Amino acid sequence: MLRKLAVALVCLAVPAGAFAHLCNDVFAQASDNLAVKVDVRDGQLRIGEAASFKVYLLNTMDRDIDGIALAVASEQFTAEVKPSPEWKTYPALNTCAKWRKSVKGDGKKEYFEVTLKRNAGVPDGKYQIGLTLFEPGKKDRVFRTVSLDDAAAVCELPKAAGIKIDGEAPEAEWGQSALCTDFTVYVKVQKPAKFAAFESQKAEAQPRFRLAADAENLYFLLQFPGGAAAAGDEVALYSAATPDAKPVVLTFDRLTAKAAGEKGAEGVEVKASADQSVLECRIPLELLGLKGAKGFCANFTRTVTTKDAEGKEQKSVNYWRGNAPALLDPIVYGQFRFAQ
Repeated sequence: MLRKLAVALVCLAVPAGAFAHLCNDVFAQASDNLAVKVDVRDGQLRIGEAASFKVYLLNTMDRDIDGIALAVASEQFTAEVKPSPEWKTYPALNTCAKWRKSVKGDGKKEYFEVTLKRNAGVPDGKYQIGLTLFEPGKKDRVFRTVSLDDAAAVCELPKAAGIKIDGEAPEAEWGQSALCTDFTVYVKVQKPAKFAAFESQKAEAQPRFRLAADAENLYFLLQFPGGAAAAGDEVALYSAATPDAKPVVLTFDRLTAKAAGEKGAEGVEVKASADQSVLECRIPLELLGLKGAKGFCANFTRTVTTKDAEGKEQKSVNYWRGNAPALLDPIVYGQFRFAQ
């Protein structure tokens, strides 16, 4: 009989509340902008005598990483780690950013293949397993350390019950829904004066978005702080059935209470509160390519447009996960599972 071991899933891209001062330090940048995800779709890794999985990486920084290696820490298992045979630049991990002339800017998602073999005498159970990404040959020079137990796991969406799309958003209807907040802005800084870097900073006005679902629809609550004088205020929902799928993008305009998408927004219902600070939305799962799916990946942005005294527009973008270079790659998204 196959013995089973359950461990948690790594599904974080930018950890909530972690905003490093990047300066000219690749290790500080990596703490916020090196995306790491394990390909365990239901949030559990089950191991008999051995099991294999992939650890995906995406460099969303403003520079390349010249060399990166992976170590797996566990007292109960012996780990074998191999880079993907398609990883042509290994051990370098190029940035996916394209605006820096000093880097290639052609980086893509790469992965390590990890095989865990159970040590003799280890019983079934749940065990701590850690991932450390470091400079090859220098284990004290660490880019990121992620504990599978402590990292953000797959979030289960509660079943929607009694949600009415009327713009009122009472606690009784939305109180059990999944809350998504801790947004960042991705800004250019000069540190030192002649060197331009990009830094993730906590957004001043934090949007609060909530999700719930039933068999036919995704329910999306958007709560907008600030923006009273905005010339434009738009939220984009990025959803993908798997970490490898092309995301479907829907936008929601706070000022007009309308939805739009590349394939249209047929069946989407949107209602605004009287003061336009809240939108309640119902989205057919079929429109998102999620009908019958067990789960999905999702990300959100909020773009606020203001005008200066001369009428020139300025846009400020808030990111829930990842940053500008990685918006269309679901590796940086959060993962959600539909309640069964």
